[in-house]
Amino acid sequence: MLSVMCRQVTGQVHDFGAEHPQKYRACEPLRLVQWWRGREHVPDEGGVSYVGYSPMSLSFYACLEDSDIYTQAQGDNERLWTLGDVVEFFVKPGSPREDYWEIHVSPNDLIMDLHIPSRDKFVGNVIPWEDVVTANSGSVKRVQVTTADDEWAVELCVPWTAFGHEAVPDPGTVWQFAVCRYNYSDNLKNLELSSTARLTELSFHRYEEYTDLVFD
Repeated sequence: MLSVMCRQVTGQVHDFGAEHPQKYRACEPLRLVQWWRGREHVPDEGGVSYVGYSPMSLSFYACLEDSDIYTQAQGDNERLWTLGDVVEFFVKPGSPREDYWEIHVSPNDLIMDLHIPSRDKFVGNVIPWEDVVTANSGSVKRVQVTTADDEWAVELCVPWTAFGHEAVPDPGTVWQFAVCRYNYSDNLKNLELSSTARLTELSFHRYEEYTDLVFD
């Protein structure tokens, strides 16, 4: 399993769309790949993501190549992944907890919050969709679309309170995360999936294969 250090980020993101925003200069770049298709297999339209922390939140940045930026979504908490392009942030706050967050952001600045208390119960329809989509992480997001460069970028800051914490986890604490993507083209006819996690099967809920996030 891949492991990365979660390092502190400071300042504002002034260079949306850049390969490595200065705010995340201490953080390791993570490519979005298609590991289930073969080791190091990359999508036709790539992406890179970073993760770090501030005193207030767990912070993500993702920059995505996209020659056909498109979504039909019109409101928060719609099923964004069925309506067009979306980047998804999965965070599991370590073991032995079963719960994890799945937060979607679309290029037209919409968000979908899912808090899943148990993967098995959710996948087995014991927990209904309505119960998980009513969650509110309190996340702050920023989106920038640069059509001239065929890319869009997202910063997502998830407050520690979403995970039941009041502050940054202690050094050495290990959580799991994945940044995943639905990349549509040709009016939803074509779909390319990718993830920072080294998933051996095509399922974004395989948190056993997420990247370990080690707080410094």
